[in-house]
Amino acid sequence: MMPAQDPCHPAGRIVRLLGIVAAAEAGTLAAAMGEDVRVLQAGAVAALVQPRDPPLRRLFLRRDRLAQLRQMQQVQARLEQACQAGAFLACDPAAAHGPEPALRAILAADAAALAAALARFGRRHQWDVILRWAPDALLRAAEVEWPAEGAARAAAMRQAMAEERAFRTQALRQALLPRIIAIAEAPPASAEGEAGLTVIIQAGAEALLREALARLPEAAAREASCEWRGPLPALSPAPLRLAPGEAEGEWTLLRLPEPVEPAALIRLWHGLAEALQPPSADATLEPEADAPAETQTAEVA
Repeated sequence: MMPAQDPCHPAGRIVRLLGIVAAAEAGTLAAAMGEDVRVLQAGAVAALVQPRDPPLRRLFLRRDRLAQLRQMQQVQARLEQACQAGAFLACDPAAAHGPEPALRAILAADAAALAAALARFGRRHQWDVILRWAPDALLRAAEVEWPAEGAARAAAMRQAMAEERAFRTQALRQALLPRIIAIAEAPPASAEGEAGLTVIIQAGAEALLREALARLPEAAAREASCEWRGPLPALSPAPLRLAPGEAEGEWTLLRLPEPVEPAALIRLWHGLAEALQPPSADATLEPEADAPAETQTAEVA
C-alpha cells in the first residue's frame, strides 16, 4: 500500500479525484484501472486519483476536445469499475479537480467521516430502467376515432402517446417502489415509445429489477421490452465534491453523503453522460477498450 505522503509528486499538482474506497482494497483496484491511477491513503480509507484533464488550447481546440472526450470516457469507465469492485463513494465528475496537498489534508481531517459514509452508502448502485414499445403500432391498434383534419389528428395522437408514457411510467414506478432505495423524478428516457426511471438499489440486488417486471400490469407490459443499464456509482446520497474554501488556498470536500433533490441526482450522472457525447458528428470516437456498464434487455410482453 502506498504511504500517505508521496514525495515523488510535487506539491500543488492538480489531480482528479475519482472517489473513496477502503484502504485495504485501494492498491489492487488502482492497479486494475491503470498505471496513472494513484492511491492517497488516510486511515481506513483511501482516495483514488488520476492526472487532471488536459486543458483546451485555442490553436488546437478540436484536437483537445477529442482528448477531453477520451478522458471523460475513461473517467466513466473507471467509476463503473470501482462501483462494481466493492464499496465506493464517487466524486461528482464535474467537481473533482483540486490540489493534491489540499486533498491529502482533507482526507486526514475527514477520514473517520468518510469511513462511516463508505460503510453506510458505498454499496449502492444506480440503474436506468427503461420500457420501450412501438407507439405507431399501438396507435393503429387503438379503438379510437381520430380527427380527420391533419393538425387535429396529429395533436390527438401526441396526446395519446403522452398519456401512454405517463401510464407506463407510473406503472413502472409502482412495480419498483417496494424494494428499492430511491427513484429520481426526471426520467432517463424521453423518446416516443419510451418510459423510464433512474433507481438506486443495494449492490447485488439486481434480481429486484427482474421481479419488478413481473409485477407490471398487463396493459403496461403490452408489446414492450425493458432495458436496464448499470450498475453505475450511486450519486444519491450526494457524491463527494471538491471545492475551494473561503480562505485563499483552502479547499474542502463538500457534501459527504446526504440526501439530495431528485433533479440534482439526474443532473450529476446524466450531466456526465452529456459530456460524453461527441462535439460533432464527424468527431465520433471508437469505443474505449474499458468495458461499459452492463445493459440488459428483457421482453415483458
